[in-house]
Amino acid sequence: MLKRLLVLMGEAEAACWRAIGLDISSPGVCEKPTREDYERAIDNPGHMDFGVVYTYAVFEGISEESAFALGSAYAAKIAEGMSKAYSLFYAAAYCIACSLIGASEQWARAYAGACAHAIAVRESRWFAAVYGHAVADGASPEDARAFARRYAV
Repeated sequence: MLKRLLVLMGEAEAACWRAIGLDISSPGVCEKPTREDYERAIDNPGHMDFGVVYTYAVFEGISEESAFALGSAYAAKIAEGMSKAYSLFYAAAYCIACSLIGASEQWARAYAGACAHAIAVRESRWFAAVYGHAVADGASPEDARAFARRYAV
């Protein structure tokens, strides 16, 4: 299920880039987590949330680097008190931003938050991808919504 979610979100992201005329032929890659990164994740009170998502992602064939980004983002949102569904969508969008786009940390967080918010209010994943881009690029929520309505595939 997790791999399917990442595939669907990745397809939406690729369609978004095509719709607005951007090229994604050379995707970025998350930085490889260090031993200290793993130790911090395990020492975190949400290590069970991290561990479950990380292990399941690796079992599903997701690279260790992407699984680390996914598990860390999921555990962070759970620790903030977000629902499991919101946290999962946030983590998937964050993982896509890292692995498909090669985004900076700040951009990836803004993108993931906007995507998760759009999904939480029952927008399509296509809308969420376009909306997330616009918000992460600095558009106001109102402008991002209008842009997403126009370009969502």
